[in-house]
Amino acid sequence: MIKVIETNLSICKDGCDTIKDHQSRVIEVESWEEYIQEIKDSKVSTRNSIIGSLHGTTIPSESKVYVLNYDDKHLDYEIINRFGIMSKKLAFRV
Repeated sequence: MIKVIETNLSICKDGCDTIKDHQSRVIEVESWEEYIQEIKDSKVSTRNSIIGSLHGTTIPSESKVYVLNYDDKHLDYEIINRFGIMSKKLAFRV
């Protein structure tokens, strides 16, 4: 198991790229490669934070993943949920 810091940035609807909210949590995943594959597959995985109380899914159901970038420690992507709201997601392998 490895630890990953996930950060969600909620972006304003008018396309101005202004961050209106952000949250971070620390989760555990089997491997970095499996975590990346989940994102590529838009898999809805429920996870609990190992620090604090932020629990939920890495990708909300019925969301589309766009602009995926990653290396051996960093991952970032954008999603649009079923309501048309865009979020930017960041992950860092600890």
